Amino acid sequence: MGWGPVTVTGATPSLSLREASAGELERWDDLVGRFQNHRVVHRRAWIEFLEATGDGSPLYLVFERAGEVVACQPGLLVRLGPLRLYGSPLPGWQTVSMGPAFDPARVTTRELVAALLPFLERRHGVHHAELMGYDLDPEAMIALGFRGEMVPTYRTRMHPGDEATTLKGLKDSARRNIKRALKLGLDVRFEDDERFVDEHYEQVREVYVRGGNTLPFGKRRILECFRRLRAAGNLLAASVYLPDGRTSVASGMFTVEANELLLWTWAHRTAHRWYRPTELMTWTVMQRAMAAGCDTFDFMGIGEFKTKFGARLDDRKYRWVRSRYHWLTQLRDWAQKGFYWQQRLRGRLVRLTAARGNGDHEEATVSGTAGREGEAS
Repeated sequence: MGWGPVTVTGATPSLSLREASAGELERWDDLVGRFQNHRVVHRRAWIEFLEATGDGSPLYLVFERAGEVVACQPGLLVRLGPLRLYGSPLPGWQTVSMGPAFDPARVTTRELVAALLPFLERRHGVHHAELMGYDLDPEAMIALGFRGEMVPTYRTRMHPGDEATTLKGLKDSARRNIKRALKLGLDVRFEDDERFVDEHYEQVREVYVRGGNTLPFGKRRILECFRRLRAAGNLLAASVYLPDGRTSVASGMFTVEANELLLWTWAHRTAHRWYRPTELMTWTVMQRAMAAGCDTFDFMGIGEFKTKFGARLDDRKYRWVRSRYHWLTQLRDWAQKGFYWQQRLRGRLVRLTAARGNGDHEEATVSGTAGREGEAS
């Protein structure tokens, strides 16, 4: 765009912020991989997946100090009429976090965000910005005008090279259901063919309707995620089949990056829930992830079913929200609440129509619901 870097000076060597060069974009994954807090959502594959599904225009930012890169921040710019939004990420992107990947020993939250804000507002005309992650200092964020919203998730510790200890951490009911599913002849397969997406989308849609919601995204979103993450080598897509080898009764999409396994979506067919396939699928994915060196599993949200896998509440993550105008923050909150209630209403209507058509008024199970972020996300 022809813009030079933004520089913030102080007692320590100055910090500069600029857009990534062509060469840096080529090796972007290596750049973010230097920082311990990077996750799969910082990689180009994830940003390109969001771009491909219409979430915005990518903006790859690099922070330098004394000629060395000390932080990288991916995000997307969004046009909403006369408004310009910046998301790293924005709500509804099914993105577990983002924000800057950085070295806290070499740069502080205050320095990063103090450089970021004028860059976004003056050079890109941004009116509203959101960042989400574990590592931004709350005191600094509040001082810079951000409002924090806790985004809880469940997380499980895993033990690479010691499956027995990991399995022991699961609840008794989960271990019993895993053994039972194996005895019944269920087969877990890791999928590489895009035909997986059709069945997975229908299963996820069924779960949302079963819970009284409508699915807030289309099949294309799942397809683009599948394609981009598969090509990058981060995807674990799994299906559970009945002994006939043809009938898929559960499926899920997970990612692996560095030492972390992440759940993106999972679902099962209501008609086959008696088999309890989700426990077997998840345990099989955990085994594959441990073999790759993963020692932590983020379930990307809350839900009692997730505790079966030894998951515990992790409340360290926050979404940080800042608007140039107070009314814009209020508008954002109203829009989010309105969208939630709209989805609930649509879901209830779909569920009612389906029940009347099938003559089935059975309550939907809540176990094995689709892996989503918390309501605030």
